[in-house]
Amino acid sequence: MTLRRWWQYASDSGPRRTPRREPERRTGPVRIRLNGEDHELAGPTTVGGHLETLGIDGRRVAVERNLMVVRRALYDTEPVADGDEVEIVNFVGGG
Repeated sequence: MTLRRWWQYASDSGPRRTPRREPERRTGPVRIRLNGEDHELAGPTTVGGHLETLGIDGRRVAVERNLMVVRRALYDTEPVADGDEVEIVNFVGGG
């Protein structure tokens, strides 16, 4: 019998990632929760598209979608779909 280390077992299953949810193919309004308040979008969009609609510069905010922080590089590909909870936080400087 061969002894295996814990990292050998972990590598058998591959990386553990939650599957990315694709945007729903809907044409009607999409209802989300934005910063704790109900918000309605015209249709499915991306995080970057929604920031643009709101007139927010994506370089100056952090975005969380369904309790996961969205990397800035993924703003234009990360979907915002019906039922999502989105938090947008503005950076504030000071001393």
